[in-house]
Parts: sequence; structure tokens; C-alpha cells
Amino acid sequence: MELTSDTETRQTTMTVIVRIPNGADGGLTTEAQRRLSRAEGVLAVTVEELRELQPGLSATDVTVRVTVEMDGEWGGMSAPDTLAALTGVEIVDPSV
Repeated sequence: MELTSDTETRQTTMTVIVRIPNGADGGLTTEAQRRLSRAEGVLAVTVEELRELQPGLSATDVTVRVTVEMDGEWGGMSAPDTLAALTGVEIVDPSV
């Protein structure tokens, strides 16, 4: 039996900086993935590579390369625009 889906999806790979508060529940890459997955229209986020850590007094900035899968019909916004709207997220390179 062949699996089929009516959902059109888009995947984008990009480099982002995610601010993770000190004392967060999971590891840094897990927390980055969880926070990016909160964006509306995002179906899945996969951390491909940890690139840099910048520890601070109250949070650590984690630079990661991620692949983001979005619902292709959601709002017409690109993945970088969608993620940039999240608090604590900065897009470094929208397409790696």
C-alpha cells in the first residue's frame, strides 16, 4: 500500500541564531528545535549542525543550521520570514 498525502509541504535549509534561556529543560539543540517548531505553519524542524555558542548571563545564543518543513499552503510566508517573527530568533543565512 502506497502512502499518500494531500498536504503540500516545502523544505528550506537555513542558518539561524536562537536565544535559549539558562535553565531551559532540554539540551541546546533540542531547545532550539523546539522553539523553532512553535512557529505557525511549521510542520517539522531538524537541526543539521551546531555552528556556534555564545554564552551570556541569562541566555545562550545558539547558531544552528536547520531544515524547516512548512505547510505549503500556509499564509504564503517563507520559512525565514516565519521564523524571524519569533522572539529570540535571528536569521543569519536564509538559504544554506
